[in-house]
Amino acid sequence: MTSKPPLISRRRFASSGAASGLLAACQGLPASGPFDTVVLGARVIDPQSGFDDVANIGIRNRRIAIITQKTIAGSTTIDARGLVASPGFIDLHAHGQTLADGDLQARDGVTTALELESGVFRVASFYQRRQNRSRIHFGASAGHRGARIMLTTGIEAGHSLTEPEVQARIQAREQDWAYQHLDAKKIAELRALLKEEVLAGGLGIGLAPEYIPGADRDEVLQVFEEAAELDAPIFVHVRRAASAQGDAPLEPIQEMLANAAATGARLHLCHINSKALGMIDPALRLINGARANGVDVSSEVYPYTAGSTLIGSALFDAGWQQRLGAGFADIEWPLTGERLTEESFARYRREQPEGWAIIHNIPPATVDRAVADPDVIIASDGAPFIRGSGHPRGAGTYARVLGRYVRERGILSLAEAIRKMTLLPARRLEKISATMRRKGRLQPGMDADITIFDPARVIDRATFENPTTPSDGIPYVIVSGETVVNEGAIVETAFPGQGVRGRV
Repeated sequence: MTSKPPLISRRRFASSGAASGLLAACQGLPASGPFDTVVLGARVIDPQSGFDDVANIGIRNRRIAIITQKTIAGSTTIDARGLVASPGFIDLHAHGQTLADGDLQARDGVTTALELESGVFRVASFYQRRQNRSRIHFGASAGHRGARIMLTTGIEAGHSLTEPEVQARIQAREQDWAYQHLDAKKIAELRALLKEEVLAGGLGIGLAPEYIPGADRDEVLQVFEEAAELDAPIFVHVRRAASAQGDAPLEPIQEMLANAAATGARLHLCHINSKALGMIDPALRLINGARANGVDVSSEVYPYTAGSTLIGSALFDAGWQQRLGAGFADIEWPLTGERLTEESFARYRREQPEGWAIIHNIPPATVDRAVADPDVIIASDGAPFIRGSGHPRGAGTYARVLGRYVRERGILSLAEAIRKMTLLPARRLEKISATMRRKGRLQPGMDADITIFDPARVIDRATFENPTTPSDGIPYVIVSGETVVNEGAIVETAFPGQGVRGRV
């Protein structure tokens, strides 16, 4: 941080009526301070209005108070000349919910990280444990998986225990929950649990039938019906197709689109890149066509050609090679960096079922196509790191998009990338969470969640060999008006993160 005075360039990067109108409105506001924090001389990009110009930002009481080309002063000053200021990045798919995971995401520009695919159980305790202990905003959906585990085993899973501990306790009883068929009475109890969790503040319902073979089509449909009755979004990891070949990957996507159309539920399809595989073009035509015809559906992509999951999960049940279009050599064990063989795969699956495996099976053209689609949200699917090993997407997703897909390859414009990382995810949740109506925008009155980066230098540095290496070129990140990343380093005393809740 610095106290240098602002030098405002008059060169405009956008000249739309909306952009000019926003600046005019800001200029009309009183520029008197002092503000709590001022950001001076940044290229300010607001994805909602299209505003794109060099300006100063004044922050007061955790909100953006003014955006102006007039001179302003504050108790804290950030010299952002030559940098871009955008709304803080919003990750709808972050399994890593520890402080260390959050710090890596903050250094990647993330100001809000939400666990929506798997969800949690219990929602209220999830929020309570994290209050005043998080640098970035947090939140979760009601987890179908955790509710099902409790119904069939009596174990309250999800984030009441760390994921490895949960897996260790339920491993011996896997058949009791993941493969068991639920009768009508149990499904009614399941629906009641999910309703209770959504009403406790869950941001919708998280559903992952690929990991629960016992969840038949009727059970899944009834979960959609419950989501529709609650007017809550449903975040779905679709079941795996019978084969990765031909058009088979389209079938589970079609199932979920049909459920959404039949029930009216608001559907979000997780990581479309790893589910569509080689059928990304028809998959996106299905999604975009359904949306054009009135189905409320969104999707997401992470910018990597490898996925990751627990090696002991149902995803690796017999026949996985055909379903994933992968072999043993395509599976990486991040704790050692080795590619697996039939022997080592069986050994790790038997002895360390809670360990994460990386699956190198996504065509690069699929990732490019999904990243380029204007309606596909960027989300990390980042998982907790184990002894510094894991998938780099939990540390580098957002800088990777800005550095590699915007600057180096030109697959996206800068403004479009920002929109896919801020406004689109905020809009996906704003019907269930009033808080999200104040995020994903950089305007007066909005929450002061701001990511400030160098467009010429921003890049991911996390690799499969060193997945916890922080991103570079993001010197400042502001959460609720408080700086949590200062000159590229975490501010250890800053814990401004707040829970993003649904209807409570």
